Amino acid sequence: MVSPPENYKRTYRIVSSKYPPISGSGTFRWGSRWISPGRYVVHAAESWSLAVLENLVHWQRSRLPPTLVCVPVDVPDSIMQEKLVRTELPAADTRDYAPFREIGDEWYDRGGSAILWVPSLVSPVEFNLLLNQEHEDFDHIIVRDTLPVLIDPRLRTASGSTRD
Repeated sequence: MVSPPENYKRTYRIVSSKYPPISGSGTFRWGSRWISPGRYVVHAAESWSLAVLENLVHWQRSRLPPTLVCVPVDVPDSIMQEKLVRTELPAADTRDYAPFREIGDEWYDRGGSAILWVPSLVSPVEFNLLLNQEHEDFDHIIVRDTLPVLIDPRLRTASGSTRD
């Protein structure tokens, strides 16, 4: 795997191999915890392991795709980025997306930065990234070639997924 250029942060996105590596179309259609439908946002994680963990908790148990790929995404330090502090956020209710979407939608609609770092709910000391595809700085983000992701069978069993 090619190392990120100097002054870039390597982040990771894991998706089913049947989807484009970088596409905000899923968020546009269905939204996410942080974004309401109708906005082109790509999600990534600050580590490969967090990206795997986020996929395990978000895919329905029997629907974990059999073929996943990892997309390394290099984010330049030079572009405007914002980071949310966990202590300033609403209580982490995994069922109620409304307060989180209000924060994410305001960030997206304001258009002040291409990147919003958000605390992970499944790994409290790590962050996920929201990448605004409509922001002018999005073109400075480097998307690397995809890599195969092999989920250890023990993780599939622990998550309740029955697919290999």
